[in-house]
Amino acid sequence: MAGEPPEDVQHLRGDTATVRPGGRTARVREAVIDATIAELSEVGYAALRVDAVAERAGVNKTTIYRRWGNKVGLVSTALIERRGQLVPPPDTGTLRGDLIELLKEIRLGLGVPWVVALQREAGPRTEANADLYELLDRFWPARFKVSGVIFERAVERGELPAGTDPGFLLEMVSGPLYFHLLMLGRPLDDDFLERTADFILHGARARTHAPPGCRDTTTPAPR
Repeated sequence: MAGEPPEDVQHLRGDTATVRPGGRTARVREAVIDATIAELSEVGYAALRVDAVAERAGVNKTTIYRRWGNKVGLVSTALIERRGQLVPPPDTGTLRGDLIELLKEIRLGLGVPWVVALQREAGPRTEANADLYELLDRFWPARFKVSGVIFERAVERGELPAGTDPGFLLEMVSGPLYFHLLMLGRPLDDDFLERTADFILHGARARTHAPPGCRDTTTPAPR
């Protein structure tokens, strides 16, 4: 059905049955997701307790465990649903326009309380934060799948060569913003977003516009 999330995203959300819009099941689900995001924003992931989420949502904790399995399943579902509701980025008609819109979305996201809470806790992968990275490993593929649509559209329009790797480009797009804001403490103004978009575009198009006879250094030379 048009507008429904992919099956793998539905699985991550815990959609094991059809939810009747406006019904009790939908209301309970929304209350639990809202409560999870509120708790995560206030106490972070490590200190988040399913009991506290249940109390805030006004449901029995067994309802949460039955529907989402455990804390990882619950929080990853909440993150996926609240991260832009998994709606593809707007189609501006050009890759540059789409990139700038995506960068604005990332900038906005970096100021969201639950994102800030996760930033404080995330660090190198260790046994101590294995739980946190388990949920992030569920969240990022779903997020990348949706955001990567802008590069797929660019390939269809002929703005990027076939075989372009959307996941790699998304890493290249996101990295400068995280470093600029979190490491350097500098604001993410519109000029920085536009310069980042133009730099990424130049690199992404390099293979398409390489001079004749110029060897693609991304491909190993034949032996």
